[in-house]
Amino acid sequence: MKKRLTDIIQIDPALTMPVYKQIVQSVYSNIENGNLSVNNRLPSVNKISEEFSLARGSVFSAYNELRSAGIIDSIPGKGYFVLSTDTKQTKRIFLLFSTFTPDKETIFNALHSSLPKNCTLDIYFHHHSIIMFEALIREQACYYNTFIIMPEVNDDTAGILSKLDQKNTFLLDVGYKEFGKDYPGIYQNFEKDIYSILTASKKLVQKYKRLFLVVPEILRTKGIIAGFNKFSKTKIVTTGIIHQIDAAYIKKHDAFIVIDDNHLVEIIKLAKNRNWELGKDIGIMSYNETNLKSVIGNGITTITADFEAMGRCMTEMVISGKREVIENPFVMIDRKSF
Repeated sequence: MKKRLTDIIQIDPALTMPVYKQIVQSVYSNIENGNLSVNNRLPSVNKISEEFSLARGSVFSAYNELRSAGIIDSIPGKGYFVLSTDTKQTKRIFLLFSTFTPDKETIFNALHSSLPKNCTLDIYFHHHSIIMFEALIREQACYYNTFIIMPEVNDDTAGILSKLDQKNTFLLDVGYKEFGKDYPGIYQNFEKDIYSILTASKKLVQKYKRLFLVVPEILRTKGIIAGFNKFSKTKIVTTGIIHQIDAAYIKKHDAFIVIDDNHLVEIIKLAKNRNWELGKDIGIMSYNETNLKSVIGNGITTITADFEAMGRCMTEMVISGKREVIENPFVMIDRKSF
């Protein structure tokens, strides 16, 4: 059966990817799914230009890129033909993080070290700004063919993500509830993780009279707060959510779960000034493992994911093309400070 032009070339004006890149991707996709074979003729430059109302230069750019890659060739007077079905493209990866913290550095290093040498990896940051999130995707994503995104959860996020090539977009860390049904990736289920860890650590929690979750006001912690509130309903201990450390309010036999390391330092200093022993007179549990937390005092108990494993697992998903939704669970590293 003769193939229609639109069976071979697919262009979506809504994508941020330039049209010539969409033509290139269309040819690659059709080769990979068996729709195009060696010696198959491709639509002419003029026909593609007329069908999609494109400048002929855009089509020439696409065909020139494919010819440079050894995928197609042209015969004067006859047109363009498939020369090779070896479509192993170099992956140019657009990595978009929120901020650069120690845990994200670990993820980046694991990604970078486990990728094949023919892949490129460029990192960007949106700093929890939906405006910057959209601008980076709109302005930079056209230079890449693979996308690893740590999304900013916002009402506009789904629409922004839809501009990317969905077959090569993977999400990381956040957005499990919001986007897990639509995008493959490795997610943290923050609500379930904190609830499960506190429930499993009930005997430790009961050592204290009050348990506080210390939440920086500018940090996105909705899932953590939801999980903490769910645990609070068990009434194992008096609980509260605070945004700063008030020395006058803190009492002996209080316990704290801290997200920001600045709050961790404040509590440790306060305990030291009052000669309180961590894990006995006052409890501290900190989010996200770092080497420093293993040596502060006698060590700080942490709630943490295996960020190195996250990076390696994401690399495997990107290279293999598997479209999975993986929950990356948190664990508690008990160093007796809680």
